[in-house]
Amino acid sequence: MDSAARPRLRSDLEFAAAEAGPEGEPLLLVHDPQAVAVEVAQFGLGALPILERIDGSRTLEDIRLELLNAGAGIVPIDDLRSFVETLDRCCLLEGGRYEAELRGREEFERAPLRPAAHAGAAYPEESAETSRFLDGMLALAPSSPRAPLLRLIAPHIDLRLGAEVYAHAHQRLKASGRPDAAVVIGVRHAHGTRRFTACRKDFATPLGTVRHDARLMDALEARLGPITDEQLVHREEHSVEFQALWLAHLWPDDPPPIVPLLAGSFHDLIEARRSPASEPEVESFVKALRDAIAADGRRVLVLASVDLAHVGPMYEGPEGLDEAAERRLEEYDKGILGHVEAGDAEAFFAAIAEDGNARNVCGVSPIYVALRLGEGKGDLLRYGQGRIHPESGSVVSFAALAFPR
Repeated sequence: MDSAARPRLRSDLEFAAAEAGPEGEPLLLVHDPQAVAVEVAQFGLGALPILERIDGSRTLEDIRLELLNAGAGIVPIDDLRSFVETLDRCCLLEGGRYEAELRGREEFERAPLRPAAHAGAAYPEESAETSRFLDGMLALAPSSPRAPLLRLIAPHIDLRLGAEVYAHAHQRLKASGRPDAAVVIGVRHAHGTRRFTACRKDFATPLGTVRHDARLMDALEARLGPITDEQLVHREEHSVEFQALWLAHLWPDDPPPIVPLLAGSFHDLIEARRSPASEPEVESFVKALRDAIAADGRRVLVLASVDLAHVGPMYEGPEGLDEAAERRLEEYDKGILGHVEAGDAEAFFAAIAEDGNARNVCGVSPIYVALRLGEGKGDLLRYGQGRIHPESGSVVSFAALAFPR
């Protein structure tokens, strides 16, 4: 940012002081009521004199001199510039990225098509290259014999990192034959107020468009009322996007239509060790979705797009994992997955809640819902771990499981 620029904080931001802990440094919490980029930005309380001066009337050099004259010491202009650029990146300043984000929101809401947000980064943009990319992944698993499949748990980790587990999941899906529709339940990583949010948009992929299933959406909303009022959270979310891409690849001439759903965190229920079945919003959603699928008459696949543990310094863990720690993580995960294979949603949730979800399993809510939407046992097709950040030893785990009913 140019030193002559006159940055201005957004006028709608809300500030509050907080303690980091019993003896912690005081913090300044900046709440964004629009949740444009982040719900809360956190700074040391020492940033307050700078923030107070970012009012559109001062240049960076003006702010630096005022701080010096006020006895705050010498603040290098490069440090000040970097701080203001961070505010802009977080959409906390007027203009710049904040206004661009608002325009992007408006465009998304108007558009009938949800763009392929991660094409060109997580997977190729060009159709032939994308097909080769996914075929190469499928080759990592043997073809599956034809067998019924009504529920599938698959990863949403980086496609390359989880390639072998993706391959086992989608070879099994391919062998089951094209479903008439798919309810795809991903993890809502962005901030939202609803537990469950649907998206009434078709999904663009490099391999063609995957339509949303208006029939099932109508049936679901007839039971629940509107569930798309926060569909903006789907705009950048990859967990549904990756599964839409796979469906377009497996059935390129006619991909099954989808009900795109994102499930929010069950963190409050985990902390309280309270079953999701006791939460009216969860229970009404599960019942409405189960009844809508049962009344539909078509073969509807339930596809949960989830990962498991997130451990190591990237996820606020004290240290990275060595090989012995990875083996211990696998033992823990397979204990949890034993409940999933058994189709026991309550035992799965109780096992996660027992230690407060200490390993940051991100797929708790979609897995719980998927288990509640069918009956009977499933099969663990493949388990995997990926070093999401090799330098720090941070690891994400994931798995593929298939349920015939």
